[in-house]
Amino acid sequence: MSSKLGLWFFASLVTIPAFVACSSSDDESGQNDVATQPQTGPDASANPQDSSVAEPQKDAATEDASHMPDASGPVCTAAAEQLLKPVDSVSTGAVTVLSDETGVKTIFVDAAAGGTAGQATNPRLYLNLDSLARVDVTDKTASTSTAWDLAIKRPILFTNGGHGGSGQGGAVRLVDKEFDAVTAADASSATFAKEIFFDADCNPQTDQTGAVKTTFDGWYDYNTADNTLTPAAGTWLVKGGAGKLYKIAIVTYYATPDGGVGMSGGRYVIKVGAL
Repeated sequence: MSSKLGLWFFASLVTIPAFVACSSSDDESGQNDVATQPQTGPDASANPQDSSVAEPQKDAATEDASHMPDASGPVCTAAAEQLLKPVDSVSTGAVTVLSDETGVKTIFVDAAAGGTAGQATNPRLYLNLDSLARVDVTDKTASTSTAWDLAIKRPILFTNGGHGGSGQGGAVRLVDKEFDAVTAADASSATFAKEIFFDADCNPQTDQTGAVKTTFDGWYDYNTADNTLTPAAGTWLVKGGAGKLYKIAIVTYYATPDGGVGMSGGRYVIKVGAL
């Protein structure tokens, strides 16, 4: 399948109708880039009866970058529509600063997106890591904005760069370094991976659950006994949409708005520090 290079695929979602194929040959055949519609990824709750959660993903930061496709293209409109399922509305999820200690802020982020039953009709939450506020863009208009740094919807996070957005974003995980020990020197020597959602033939890059594979792949450990997600060890370095550098640590996936322990997934407590 041929592809169009040099443009970022999300921008085309605004102007090109959904399910337009990536190449002229696909237009003639009327087929989509992806034959089957993948699942939306793990949606664990603390309820042990929830069996919809798959095994944890591999850490994308450990993969050999020389084997990764180019993040600058292609434009894969139909494949993007099927894989990312953009919703043309603004998230109503809350973002609240819980504490601010010596420049390190702890925040609550409600990216539950209506829960497992409502996620298909609710958009991602777009977060600015400097202001620690929600950026009110839709899944379809986010492509033109560099104001957001992280897109979050249930257990899937990605940055504003590469196939994820028009910004300078990227991320890398420091597996063996605690949050408090990470400094600007770690970021200056790090190689930030960009979001790569498709290969050169518009084939989607997916994790073990069928969800889009992002730079945050591997952020959690999955407990098969009770179907819960626990943040994996280490600290994430994030380059924001405008190029600013941050360190973040995901504290929990099951929070209450006051930072306590909840039962529903998609409600995060996250520590954020500028570098």
